Amino acid sequence: MRPSWRLFGALVLGAVIYLYGATSEVAWLFLFGLLLWAGALAMLGYSRWNSRGVAASLRLLAVESSPLSPSGDLPEAAFRDAPLPAPVFERDVVDLELALTVTGGSARGPARLAIDVGGRHVSVGTGRVPAAGWRRVERLGPVPRGSLAASALTLETGDPLGFFHHRQRHADQRVAVVLPLFSSLATSVQVREVESAFTAVRPGHGNDLYGVREYRAGDPLRRIHWRTSARRGELVVREFEPPGRRIVGLLLDPAPASPAAADQVARLAASEAWDCLRSGGRVVAWCPGREPSRLDESRSLWSILEWLALYPDLPVDTSGPPRVMDAIAFLTRPGGPALDALQDLQARGAGVRAWLVGEGELEVPYQAAGTEWPL
Repeated sequence: MRPSWRLFGALVLGAVIYLYGATSEVAWLFLFGLLLWAGALAMLGYSRWNSRGVAASLRLLAVESSPLSPSGDLPEAAFRDAPLPAPVFERDVVDLELALTVTGGSARGPARLAIDVGGRHVSVGTGRVPAAGWRRVERLGPVPRGSLAASALTLETGDPLGFFHHRQRHADQRVAVVLPLFSSLATSVQVREVESAFTAVRPGHGNDLYGVREYRAGDPLRRIHWRTSARRGELVVREFEPPGRRIVGLLLDPAPASPAAADQVARLAASEAWDCLRSGGRVVAWCPGREPSRLDESRSLWSILEWLALYPDLPVDTSGPPRVMDAIAFLTRPGGPALDALQDLQARGAGVRAWLVGEGELEVPYQAAGTEWPL
């Protein structure tokens, strides 16, 4: 709780009036000076009461997709485990809800909320916070790829006369993870020719459970999943992954030449991941010196996109490249540890290729790309 200059002014004014009343023998001036001092004391109590009854919050309210967003092209099934209320892609516009709520009792106020988010300083406030709460929607965008974090979130409360103010600093929080743009690269002739080695086989008769489907004439009875059949009221059978299902490894440059190059690397990697996943494959992402994506999330599009959204600012990890039979490197210069890891996999018999965002030549099959999107 800090006093303001208004408080000192009120105290001085009260003292001047009180002294003037003593010399002029005007009785009501004594009362006026005492009222000023009593008002300052009352505002101290009110300010303490107000600061303990107001809380601030911030949440993502809505997302307006950009024309380049892949959201409109994704099948409905892909959104089952998508971030809520909606996935945010770079260049989208987002609506943030800043709220002031009363934690108990009647209406409070005044209160002001200030925050730094998305490269902007936002400050909102109201003289009265009703019991039902007070809300303001701020629009931000187009947002860049990465973590959309809210920092320097400060709640300031006070009294109606502005004699005291109380500031409460909240911890930084992540509002959303802004995902990279992507699109299918399967229409590219060069990519299609090389990508034939990455086509995943269909579910079959392997050892790892893939899922269940409806029973078809000719299916072995031992593959019927009786518990699920009883729950659904129809026969369903287990499907297994065939042995040798390929996992595609994405090897990313740990030190991109520029932020624009890093964004393009993330877009290309996301596009390759999408093409692999929708054909039934798996994807693991790795960046030298950084924490790789989790193997148990190799089928999750959103997990890979979130990893790519935070690239290259990922937690430090010294684990080596994934052991895969197919790998794609995404480079911003002809060299570096990602290319070394790709060539090592090639020496072990893995199928490899690369994307180069920038100028130069590579000794492995590669495609060159600039920083513009779409390609």
